[in-house]
Amino acid sequence: MSRSRCFSQIFLQEAPVRHLTGSYANGRIAQTYLFAGKESSGRLATAMAFAALLQCENPVTATAGYTDSCQKCDACKRIAAGSHPDVNLITPEGNEIRIDQVRAMQEMASLKPGVGRWQVFILDPAERLNVSSANSLLKILEEAPSHAVFILVARDTGSVLPTVLSRSEIVRFAVPSHHQARQQIALSSNFSFDQAAVCYALSEGRFGQSLEIAGQYQTLALHEGIRNSHADYLLQLEALSLLNQTNLSGATSLDQALRLASQLDQTRFLPLQAARKAFCRSLVMNTGLPAAFALMFADALVDRLDKAVAAMKKSLDPVLAEARKGYPPALIKESEGQLHAAIDHWVAAQLEEFFFCLMNWYADALLLACGADETLLLNLDRKEDIITLAKVEGIALLRARIEMLDRSIELQRRYVQPLLILENLLTQIGGPEA
Repeated sequence: MSRSRCFSQIFLQEAPVRHLTGSYANGRIAQTYLFAGKESSGRLATAMAFAALLQCENPVTATAGYTDSCQKCDACKRIAAGSHPDVNLITPEGNEIRIDQVRAMQEMASLKPGVGRWQVFILDPAERLNVSSANSLLKILEEAPSHAVFILVARDTGSVLPTVLSRSEIVRFAVPSHHQARQQIALSSNFSFDQAAVCYALSEGRFGQSLEIAGQYQTLALHEGIRNSHADYLLQLEALSLLNQTNLSGATSLDQALRLASQLDQTRFLPLQAARKAFCRSLVMNTGLPAAFALMFADALVDRLDKAVAAMKKSLDPVLAEARKGYPPALIKESEGQLHAAIDHWVAAQLEEFFFCLMNWYADALLLACGADETLLLNLDRKEDIITLAKVEGIALLRARIEMLDRSIELQRRYVQPLLILENLLTQIGGPEA
């Protein structure tokens, strides 16, 4: 599906847009850029918009006064369709950007552009470069021809090697305020402010994701109550696992399987996001949970995740069996490790998103309890719930809740058994039945 790739579709990032269009207007294109900013801040979209401007056959002057791609020429259409031969997006294969990917990039960079004026390489996310591939990239940057432009997309400047950083022009992406984000969603989607608030809350404050959610707004179905919401959450988690299994089992080559595995944690499954949000709300708003609930739900969630891991890994058996006929055992072993690591990372991400969602409810309540303005709330669509939570819990307990969730995330990243983390967390949140 084609998408518009132009700066006029980049929202709430005026500084990066002015930086890049100013460089283009002055004829001062850097060889290496580092786009640094948080997830969903528009880094990749801006990289593609810049690539489109570099390759555009008939640049235009946008209403804001800067130069932009026309979106009508052959180059712009190819970039929108993801088929321009001189614009290359390098993403992880499995769980890392591997050295063979970087070496292939080196070979392409040595060639003159096929149809455009530049060879553009976008590495997203750059922090997934392993030590070998990062060092190989440094060698390319030292020897790259003048027609090559490299764009590294990363969380922050500390995510890349200092030697790579020293060769990069840094473009920083700001995080818009909640109020700015909601206003832009309403404007871009022709939504009411209340509808925009729902989309933004479901994204957990990720602006780019909230725009995607807005496109699926009519499909939203939120379940109220602890019983319905927890059952729906488990059901949607299983549904996403089945979707992932189907996608992975459809891989026709080892390279395709690696690409699909690398995209697992980027899949946006709105039914799961909505179900998780509803369940977390029911948890924090409950005055007391049955004593057995923490144990039963923790066991059910971990069981679903364990089964998902096993099924997703098994779905890769056919492509691995076929690959064994033509690849050396060492490569198969490395690739299988990458595939399994990507699946394990997906599972860890599901738990972290659950903790993160809970934390945002308590963080909102703490803001109100401390007298902050309501526009600072992430879950503004549930303002009355937040007011109640702030009154019932109080500042000291809310801070303790947030610290407990911080510890849960840290323990999960240290590979402590998820069942123990979840049981402890849910027991402390719910307490004894009232």
